[in-house]
Amino acid sequence: MFVAVLFILMLLMVTFSFFEEERPLVRWLVFISAVIVVTLMAGLRPIGIDKDSYNYVGYYWGTSDETVENSFLYISTLVRTLFDDVQWVFIIYALIAIPLKCFVFTKLSNDFFLLMAVYMCNFMMLHDMTQIRIGAAMAFVFLGFYYLVNDRKLLFILLTIIASFFHISAILILLILLFRNNEMKVWHRIVLAVIPFITFLTVALNIDIVTLIPFDFIQSKLAIYEQLRDKGITGDEKVNLLKPALLVKLTAYYFVLWKYNILKEYCPYLTRLVKIFAFSYFCYGLLSFMPILAQRVNELFCFVEICMVPLIIYAITPKWVGRVFVMIYTIGIFVGNLVFAELLQLSM
Repeated sequence: MFVAVLFILMLLMVTFSFFEEERPLVRWLVFISAVIVVTLMAGLRPIGIDKDSYNYVGYYWGTSDETVENSFLYISTLVRTLFDDVQWVFIIYALIAIPLKCFVFTKLSNDFFLLMAVYMCNFMMLHDMTQIRIGAAMAFVFLGFYYLVNDRKLLFILLTIIASFFHISAILILLILLFRNNEMKVWHRIVLAVIPFITFLTVALNIDIVTLIPFDFIQSKLAIYEQLRDKGITGDEKVNLLKPALLVKLTAYYFVLWKYNILKEYCPYLTRLVKIFAFSYFCYGLLSFMPILAQRVNELFCFVEICMVPLIIYAITPKWVGRVFVMIYTIGIFVGNLVFAELLQLSM
């Protein structure tokens, strides 16, 4: 029932995108209502419906040996003092993460219904209904990204630092400062098109590029990860660059590269989007010796797909056909996350 409601809401987001020019007040009321509903769903979801909620209960009561950021400990202390109900931890994280992200969607694009749908089919389940600490961190990353594309780098840096208090890995987002938003020539796009193939070869040939990094600190950290991997502590699932969901996302990426000259007129920060996506895929292969690390870093930078995928509607005529493709994309990723990734329990 829970998953069915989420699925219907996601389809409604795509459906309302078909009426972008009609009754703007109604569209805003629908969007705000959807934000309220999904926030409540994330905050009030049954504990155990996702893979991580029981872990967070352990963190809340201090029965877990794993370390978490101080922000989670502070929020847990506040909840124990005021409510003494762990459900409020999930409510607070949902209130921090989801409304802020949705606000940024409206600032980054006029097609915010489509951004909302792409977010709901993947990152809402992955982050805001599972990995809630990174979910809260990514809200500030999104806001920072908005300021970055508007040439306010100091605010981007500040918000990324704030994000790192919710999940330390968010500090890596500062790397996107390296990606300039200059207009790309044909050879730039060729390089970006080749990167996924290089990544595939790196994994297929078992080439460990990371070991070539000449920094003792990094090498010592990598040695720890490898020891954990060898002991089986981090799991034995291997990196699979041919996963259906990843191939679908790559298809969208190549389509955007192909139609770059058209799409750049509708998205002034398109160059930065495709560079970040290419980097996320490259990191997935680069860190393949440590599958968990590779997946987490890939997911961290892949947030740009929320802005990138909806752009395809501007390269397909009539535009409604493009919206249908986005609908198919969201349905495919949503089903994949349930059937293959098993992010949520279908029985609850």
